[in-house]
Amino acid sequence: MTDLGDGRAAWLVPQPEPPPVRPSIPAVILSTLALIGSFAALLQVDLPILWFLRSHNLSALQSIGDVGEKLGNGGTLVTISLLLVGAGLFLKRQSLTRLGRDSLLAHGVVALVVNGLKHIIGRPRPRLTHSGGWQWWPSWDSGLDSFPSGHTAAILAMVTVLARALPRGRWVPFAVAAWVGGSRIWRGSHFPSDVVAGMVTGFVVGAIFNEPLRWWRRSCALALVRIAPMTVLITGLFWVLTHRIVDATTDGILFASGVALVAGSLVLRLIGHRAPAIGTDPARMVISECLLALGLGVVTAAPVLIILTGLVCLARWSGTAKPSEHSVAAPHSWFHASLYAAGALTAVAAIQALKGLVPLQ
Repeated sequence: MTDLGDGRAAWLVPQPEPPPVRPSIPAVILSTLALIGSFAALLQVDLPILWFLRSHNLSALQSIGDVGEKLGNGGTLVTISLLLVGAGLFLKRQSLTRLGRDSLLAHGVVALVVNGLKHIIGRPRPRLTHSGGWQWWPSWDSGLDSFPSGHTAAILAMVTVLARALPRGRWVPFAVAAWVGGSRIWRGSHFPSDVVAGMVTGFVVGAIFNEPLRWWRRSCALALVRIAPMTVLITGLFWVLTHRIVDATTDGILFASGVALVAGSLVLRLIGHRAPAIGTDPARMVISECLLALGLGVVTAAPVLIILTGLVCLARWSGTAKPSEHSVAAPHSWFHASLYAAGALTAVAAIQALKGLVPLQ
């Protein structure tokens, strides 16, 4: 958010809106495949996560989750949107009024979509699930409306719209949304796949209302490309937690290979820091990101995660814009390079430590 010099914030003043970047067709296809694969993988670990939560006393998390449940409630979200609209009308700020209006519309549309899916799919809530068998069948019965998570979809749709007012602090509303989504799992209200499905649905709907509706196809495609890496990341977390190391030799080889890929990513970053002309090359930055992502996928030693990570990397490599539309990144400082390296190494160590903490059997 920038100051225009007269005390007004830039996001409060109407600005000309360029169309969203048009994703390449391969990027959309590969990202969609990654999303489908993620849901298929999550369905395999839903029950182990449920049984683990049932076997532990999480009273403290339950209390925190109750707050998240209230925050993601439809009434709370509608009230926030109406307050934004009212503030915009009172202050005569068109952008603020539009922000509240768009968040309200996004919430309304996502509610219609999610409730339609809930009753078409008819998945039982965790409290009604006692075995692995259930049928995908339309139902209007209470309790057969687990997939996808309505709270998660609603708050993601809303914060996706609101985040445009916080270009530098957009992580704050998304962190709140992550808290609400996580609370739906540990409270036993939803399975992980329900929450991730709600996350994707809410993000896509929010992205559509974050731009003029005439660009809804482009906004939807771009949202799918952007949400796919986060979906794979969450899937990877649950998969690693529920799968133990079966073959120590294979795991060791893949671990070393993954570390080598991560090291390659760090080397590219370091070269870019020492040679700014190289460090601002978009292609090298993409290669560095893909090496890191693929390296972390290989470290898991899980074929499904390696494939999903590979799809995301291919989607990233195929590009979301024409070369002329790429912006040149600013050189990274030593602090950013060190932070990047520390984060990568921490992720590698965490993956190895988390393997099999919530085993399938």
